[in-house]
Amino acid sequence: MPEKKIKIGLSYYGSKIQNYIQWLTSFPEQIEIVELNHSNNSPEELLKCTGLLLTGGQDINPEIYNQTNDSGLSKNISEKRDKFERELLDIALKNNISILGICRGLQITNAHLGGSLFQHIDNHRNESSPEDLEHSVEIFENTFLERIVKQKNGIVNSAHHQAVDKVAESLRVSAISNDGIVEALEWKVPENKSPLLLVQWHPERMKNKNENPFSKEILNWFINCQINNGE
Repeated sequence: MPEKKIKIGLSYYGSKIQNYIQWLTSFPEQIEIVELNHSNNSPEELLKCTGLLLTGGQDINPEIYNQTNDSGLSKNISEKRDKFERELLDIALKNNISILGICRGLQITNAHLGGSLFQHIDNHRNESSPEDLEHSVEIFENTFLERIVKQKNGIVNSAHHQAVDKVAESLRVSAISNDGIVEALEWKVPENKSPLLLVQWHPERMKNKNENPFSKEILNWFINCQINNGE
């Protein structure tokens, strides 16, 4: 057992939350999950934790990135959730708490840091089935993500209709899909910042998540960086 107890603050939304819990607790060390939801929790409860996982879910209010929703492209917006998760991000960044953003988690972090989103894209969500789509990704050389997964390309799953447009100034793209959609973001200059990785795919529910490095190695990084101070 590590001397430092691993406590993951999980933005706790939706019926698919068990996928995240099962994925996190599959790690061989003992993991404690701290549920974080604007309806039941204060964002300061994150201070009990060593890591923050921002999950998928509904669309983000485009006002956050200086757009409107006049066309109705952004669906099921929760301003309370947006506000709460942005407060979680501020606390994590201020206190050097590790951050993993998945799908919406990537999008809210990019928007919070000054980036923007496409409010709708095609061909990255299965419109006829609850099954995720799958597609290839290219990993950019000399990125933190490449160091984690030790791959130059691979196959990931996909279930989103919004995507990164403008990348926040403090971030850089570390992976793209075969049609040019941003698939991962990381710090441009990581020194003296919270450990952070943002991915557009869903590592927690990949069919082969125990073997696919785009799930397995991301989980290993997220847990181990809380033990080893982000290394």
